[in-house]
Amino acid sequence: MERDGDIVLRISPERLEIVLEQQKEGGVTARKNISPEALAGCILGSRYDEEARSTGLLPEGCIAAVMEDVNTTYFIRCPDLYADISYYGTEYLHFPIPRLVFGFQYLGKEGKVGSCRLCVVKDGRLTADTPTYHYPFSNVSCGDGHICTGNNALPAYSDPLRLHTLMGYILRLPNNNDHFLSAHNRPHLGYRDLLELMKDKTPGFYYSDVLVEDGKTLKTFLNGR
Repeated sequence: MERDGDIVLRISPERLEIVLEQQKEGGVTARKNISPEALAGCILGSRYDEEARSTGLLPEGCIAAVMEDVNTTYFIRCPDLYADISYYGTEYLHFPIPRLVFGFQYLGKEGKVGSCRLCVVKDGRLTADTPTYHYPFSNVSCGDGHICTGNNALPAYSDPLRLHTLMGYILRLPNNNDHFLSAHNRPHLGYRDLLELMKDKTPGFYYSDVLVEDGKTLKTFLNGR
């Protein structure tokens, strides 16, 4: 039985109407027709959303984070401009690299990284409008910057604060010709020739003689496109 003061919502599809009924003292029932817009406004106005949702401590070098229901994507600027890489059995130690930004989709409940992306940015102060470049080497999709790690298992991370160490791990993975395009470097060199050209150069040489802009910006990369 309805209690005094309760408000009952009655929706009649046949009559296409919404009626509010309220029981008052003395057994009197008050009725009022309302519009769907009024009902929607009432429901939306009564919602309670937690306004603050903390990211917690961010990984070292993190420039942005996107929090979703089951994962958080951390975007981390790589601090290094040199890395130890390999290509078909040849090691290139202390090899120059352009300025990179990585995106790691972290699955907190599972304590692992679901996917990895990267983009090449200008070496300087970053803004949303900072232009990005094609990654000149391999294993990175030219579409969304997705990194192909092949059969290499990514390390588990119980704490996202350690995610900055994943950048070096990925750069040390063996390189092949997957996703490599000579059109993504200005001299149009093959992979081996490009490595030989760059091994004695400084990172600045990428920006003066090698990198090709992809027509996108850092904002585009952060938005996952």
